[in-house]
Amino acid sequence: MLSDRWIQRLNLILLTALALTAGGFAQSGKTQTPPPPAIDLRNGVSFEVSPHTGAMGGSGMFGMRLSMNYSALNMEVAAAQAIGESANLYPITLNFLLNLSTSGRLLPYGLVGGGLFMTVPTNAIGTGTVSTMGVNFGGGARFYLNNTFGFRLEAKQYLTNVTNELESRDELFIFQEISVGVTFMFR
Repeated sequence: MLSDRWIQRLNLILLTALALTAGGFAQSGKTQTPPPPAIDLRNGVSFEVSPHTGAMGGSGMFGMRLSMNYSALNMEVAAAQAIGESANLYPITLNFLLNLSTSGRLLPYGLVGGGLFMTVPTNAIGTGTVSTMGVNFGGGARFYLNNTFGFRLEAKQYLTNVTNELESRDELFIFQEISVGVTFMFR
C-alpha cells in the first residue's frame, strides 16, 4: 500500500503534467503569444537548395533545384535526369514560381518556365543527342519543419517540339513529372 505522502506526491506530479500539457504556463495574467511562423518570405531575399526524386513519363528521375526567393516570387534553376529504357532525358529549366502564401509552414505555389531538353540515346547505334527547347508549368508545395529544412512535393507538365526527320514533320511531346524532395533554406 502507498502511504498518504506518496499519494500526495503522485497527485502533484499528475497535476503538474496536466497543467503543462493543457494550458502551459501563464505568468501574472499575461497571455502567451503564438510562436512566429516557421518561414516568412517577406523578410528579404532567401536561397534554397532542393534535391529531389520522382517519376517522369513512367521513368525514374532525380535532380536538383536552386532557388532565389523574394516575397511572393521565386526564380529557380532546375536540372534533372530521367532514366529511360532507350534514352535518358536531361531537362535544364529556368522557372518562375508564384508563392500562394508567403508565411507559415506550408507554402503552396504555381510555376511556369522553359529551357533545354536534351535526349541522349543509351543503346541505339548511329543516333546522337537531340536537343530541343520547351516549356513547363505546374505547381507544388513546400512544408517546413523549421526555418531551414523542409519537404517539397511538385507536379509539372512538359511540352516540347521535336522534328521527325524520317517523316519530315514536327511532333509535340507532352510528359509529366511528379517529384518529392527536401529543401534547405539559407538567408
